[in-house]
Amino acid sequence: MVWNLAAAALAYLVVPLLLPLYKKQASRNYRGESVPAGLGYSFLLPAVLVMILRSGRAVQPLLCAILLLLFAALGAVDDALSSPDQKGFRGHLRGGVLSSGALKALGGAVSALVAASLLESGWLELLVNGGLMALGANFLNLLDLRPGRAAKAFLLLSLPFHFFTPRPVPLQVLCGAVLGYLPWDLSRKAMMGDTGANPLGAALGLMAAWYLPLAVKAVLLAALAALNLLSERISFSRVIEGSRFLDFLDRLGR
Repeated sequence: MVWNLAAAALAYLVVPLLLPLYKKQASRNYRGESVPAGLGYSFLLPAVLVMILRSGRAVQPLLCAILLLLFAALGAVDDALSSPDQKGFRGHLRGGVLSSGALKALGGAVSALVAASLLESGWLELLVNGGLMALGANFLNLLDLRPGRAAKAFLLLSLPFHFFTPRPVPLQVLCGAVLGYLPWDLSRKAMMGDTGANPLGAALGLMAAWYLPLAVKAVLLAALAALNLLSERISFSRVIEGSRFLDFLDRLGR
């Protein structure tokens, strides 16, 4: 608990230190306001630091820390170079030229497969585990369209792992850091961007790969694939706004 609180405190304190560096990388939010984007490092770096400090000889925290940094780096490149019209799979391939988002997706897929190869599994499970991390990263990024939405989705989706798995230390630390960052996102002072959303989704995929049986993972992978494809045709924001419960959760804290 102390380590998780330390991660939360560090994340909260790091945001105002990084904000001046990201003013030139501002994006327009849903209200048309200019907000510094790509602040994912403000909670990822504290989380990684705490994971390493308390890892000892444990493999799980170190693997999670490496995965977070890889996906954060790929997301940071996309945050810095992407344009507003490069949305969805078709947008990233428009004109026959690979966008920064397409390169991020390719790099994420490779990173996910490398991470999956470090888990003890056969080739089929390796592909499923890699898919969970890659598609999980993209799915959470699709939710990062309103203040706090991606962070709250991550915290809610992480709950089963807290209650039904044996001490998922990396996830606990990461949740602490996200909670420390969340007030800045909810108050529209910062956006985590791909730098933050992609690693959070990848971390959830890693936890699923680590703890769930293959049959459950296969069903989850199919669901993630369907949701990613559906995002090309429907607006998740409209779906959320059309549900009283989801809309209540989405507006909570704003």
